[in-house]
Amino acid sequence: MNISSDFGDQYPSAEVIGTDLSPCQPQWVPPNVRFEVDDATESWTWNDNHFDFIHIRYLFGAIPDWTHLFEQAYRCCAPGGWIESVEADVRIKSDDGTADLAPVWKTCDKMYEEGGKILNRSFFVSELQEEGIRKAGFVDVKVVDYKIPIGGWPKDPKLAEIGRFVQQTLENDLEGYSFVLWNNVLKWPDDEYHIFLMQIRQALRNRKVHSYIMTRYVYGRKPE
Repeated sequence: MNISSDFGDQYPSAEVIGTDLSPCQPQWVPPNVRFEVDDATESWTWNDNHFDFIHIRYLFGAIPDWTHLFEQAYRCCAPGGWIESVEADVRIKSDDGTADLAPVWKTCDKMYEEGGKILNRSFFVSELQEEGIRKAGFVDVKVVDYKIPIGGWPKDPKLAEIGRFVQQTLENDLEGYSFVLWNNVLKWPDDEYHIFLMQIRQALRNRKVHSYIMTRYVYGRKPE
């Protein structure tokens, strides 16, 4: 939820509301920031035309109906206000083919594809972002894709630093990204899960694998 606090710091005259399914919010926040426990998949509780800016991020695998999500955002967005949707493509890629050196990424793709079908919540949502935002009625829609490196392989020092942070984040959260899908949803063999985690860690640490995550930003404005 750091983005809510950062936004509140940057715009002290704004009222910032952050939401999540669980009460995982930080204790110390700017005075103009508050958090609410809410479910974005349900009908939103705010009035029409309430927000000047709506930021939605990293909901892949959580939304059964993206059209409904963006319709709710459109209703609650004030005329002239903006929406920003940020989602990562969970498919690990490389431009030089080195991702093929880590076949475990194919297992990841299969896990997210089959698990998403069972849950009726897709993990591959980049196309749904732009489609849903346009369909809801937003205009001046812009799509920007960023390649987020994994590991310190980039020659650019700044990108290498980002890549190391991403690698550490993924390693720390591996089970959070995969345990429920593997064990509870797909019911794949438990002993193979531990091998899977080991192979993922090896792939993340392999400097010969020049992998990245594609992250898509989609912006749109509600007509006045």
